[in-house]
Amino acid sequence: MKIIVMAVACCLLVTTVVAAQEKPAANATASASDLEAKVRKVWEDFKNKNKESLGAALDDGFRVVEEGTNGFGDKKTDISTVDELELIRYTLNDFTVKPLGPRAVLVTYVAHYESKSGGQATKANSVFGEVWTREGNDWKALYVQETYIQETTAK
Repeated sequence: MKIIVMAVACCLLVTTVVAAQEKPAANATASASDLEAKVRKVWEDFKNKNKESLGAALDDGFRVVEEGTNGFGDKKTDISTVDELELIRYTLNDFTVKPLGPRAVLVTYVAHYESKSGGQATKANSVFGEVWTREGNDWKALYVQETYIQETTAK
């Protein structure tokens, strides 16, 4: 009888531990629409030159690599770009959000944008890959990579 009681107790304990581990993981991930909204807010903050809000969305260990640059940039570098680059207009689409674990996601999307820097206007079509991590009750961008894509022409 003692063995049966012990076995039942162990099963209940294991079930409770598994449920407790699964619950935080489910709570730690945000919906795809929540993360898309975060990304869109970062773009809007950049366009409106809202450095404080932009900085709040970036992790302190943030890194970025953009095509045509000499390597990685950090949070300070990315925020200072707001002063050098005018984001004229942009569209973001084709969002996907893939969980990387209980506290991290990969967000990918396509951006078409026009900007001006040093008086010179440019247009870009890019694919972005971003890693977002959960800090407390908020999500922060940890890593961003931009890759230019060529426009396709309809046949």
